[in-house]
Parts: sequence; C-alpha cells; structure tokens
Amino acid sequence: MNEKATFDQYGLSPGIQQAIRAMGFEQATPIQAKAIKPFLAGRDLIVQAPTGTGKTCAFGIPVSEFVDTYNKNAQVLILSPTRELAIQTSGVIKSLTKYKENVRLATLYGGENIQKQLAALRRNPQIIIATPGRLLDHIQRRTAKLDGIQTVVLDEADRMLDMGFKQDLNRILKAVPQQRQTVLFSATLPKEIMAIARSYQHDAQHIAVKEDTLTVKTVEQFYTTVANGAKKHALLSLLERNSDTLSLVFVNMKHRADKLCKDLKRQGIRAEALHGDVKQQKRERIMAAFRAGEIDVLVATDVAARGIDVRNIDIVINYDLPNDSDCYVHRIGRTGRANRCGTAYTFICQDEIKMLGTIMRETKAVITPAEPALTAAC
Repeated sequence: MNEKATFDQYGLSPGIQQAIRAMGFEQATPIQAKAIKPFLAGRDLIVQAPTGTGKTCAFGIPVSEFVDTYNKNAQVLILSPTRELAIQTSGVIKSLTKYKENVRLATLYGGENIQKQLAALRRNPQIIIATPGRLLDHIQRRTAKLDGIQTVVLDEADRMLDMGFKQDLNRILKAVPQQRQTVLFSATLPKEIMAIARSYQHDAQHIAVKEDTLTVKTVEQFYTTVANGAKKHALLSLLERNSDTLSLVFVNMKHRADKLCKDLKRQGIRAEALHGDVKQQKRERIMAAFRAGEIDVLVATDVAARGIDVRNIDIVINYDLPNDSDCYVHRIGRTGRANRCGTAYTFICQDEIKMLGTIMRETKAVITPAEPALTAAC
C-alpha cells in the first residue's frame, strides 16, 4: 500500500469523502493507508500505532462508512480508556458523519449525569463510544443493548490494561455477539494484549506503524550528561531559564513522578504529577489546568502521558532516559505540534551514552550536546 495514498481510492461514499475534505485531510497517514482497506473488508486487525499517527481516523473512517443508518441497533462499539479520549473520539466521528444523515452516537463515560446518557441510548445510537467502567454500568442496568454489535474497536488497549480494565474488557467482549469484527489499536503489544487477541480475534492481520519521523524533525533536540544526584538541580536551572513556557517532564516510575512534583512545588513551581495511579477525575482536572496555563510543569510517566494532546507544549524534558527509541519519539512528539517549533532535552548518566546513540541511530534524530541551562532557541 502506498503510504501517500489519497482517500478517494477506498470507494468511500460521497458524504464521507466530503467530510474528510472539510476536515482538511488530503492524504492518508501511513496507519490510515494500511488499516482502512482491510478494516472495510471486515478483517480483524491488531494495529500497533502510537498517538499522533492518525489512528482515530484509521478506525473512524471505516465505521462511519459502513454504519447502516436504517438499522436502529447499535452496530459499532468503540472502547476508550479515558473520558477525555472518548470525548475526543466522539468529536472525530461526528465530524466524519456530518454529511451522512441519521447517524446517531452515544458517548458513555463516568463523571457525567447518567440521565443524559440514558437519553442518548433511548435514541437508538448506531455507534457507542464508551469507557469500560461506565459501559459495564449500563450493561448491568440493561440500558445498553449490544446484541446487534458488528464491530468492536479497542482503542489504546495497552493503556486500558495498565489502568486495570482487564477484567472489564473480558466481560464486555463476552457480552457482544461472537460473530463480529474486532479491531485492536495499541501503542505496545505486551503479552496481555496478545492474550486478548488470541481469545477474541480470528485470523487477525497485524499492522505496525511507527510514529512519523517528520514529527521529530520539528523538534530541536539536546542532551546533557548529568549525574543522578545533580538531575534535580539541572532541571530547576532549565525551568528557570524557560519560566514562560509550558513544560512536560518524563520520568520512568510513578513514585519518582510524585517525588519530583513535590520537590518542584517546594521551589514555587506550579507542577502536577500524572501517572497510572492518578484517578480519572483528578487527571481531567490536571489536564484542564495544564491546557489553561494554570500549571507550568507536568511530570508524567509514559503510559499516563499517552493521549495528551496539548498543542502549545513548548518543552519536553526526559528527566529519565526512555527505555527504547519508540518511547523517545512518542515523548518528544508531545511538542513541535501544529507547525510549531518545539524543544526537547534529555538528561543522561555516563553509562547511558550508548543507549542514546542507539536512539539517535534508530530515529535518525540529531541530538546535540548542551548545557542543562541552555535557553530554548525555538
């Protein structure tokens, strides 16, 4: 498949093509070029794709195309790990179906008045977008009818497992018809994900797309060798020199995120920590404050940061060196978005120089040495 494919080659209906044009899309991203055709053909898919590759449209375009507006049953179920992602996905599907009449959606998540969701379900939606916990609530209430589901999409499946939804996913997948299409999107494919694939998919096609290295090219990248005991001082110095910027700091462990956040607050820096133990409602409050500029520094682990889509992040700082090249690209891709210039700094210990070299070789990135207090040039 040509990775510069245009959308007119998929035989999409005029209404969907009009919506795609209205959204400003001309060419399919690599993940869309590889996934849309087999998705439309009804194949089960295991799609390995990080955030920022266009994965929402990779499943949103096919489900918007083949949903039957004359059928009052729910036909498509899209599971999302968080309220934030469910709302985002719902917005994309609404845009894609703007010119296709009588498509009804229900978006189900915790933290919202359930009466509003019950009203949406009574309108017989053809597409249900839900977080696992809230969907199970509706299943138990018998307010969500899933016996007509033909396609199930698990979006960010690895993150759902990391958040403790394994049992919920099993219960949901057993509640939908066995004869269905199951499509799994995940940034990583740990053993638990493959176990779900073996249990609930049939002859699944595996598609893997790495994050576009062009994203990396919009980011000016630096590294500095810092002893473990001096990292905090280097970070404070860097943040002081860039005090008017929005910064995202990556660490490898939850407890380090909490400790570093407390240390920054003691220095008068408006900081918050984001990791797998942070409850959804608190996460939403933190993200809203970060977008509004009420928080200057977000300290995050990799899984917790997946799905962050804040356009004006100026600086990404790898306080801890990531474990692999894909993780590095995902981290620095949080800046340099929407044609903006971004800056990334990576702190490494002396014994991590070899790993940094591997990252540079595999990502084809130019990461230049710099002092920790270097002022962002972009």
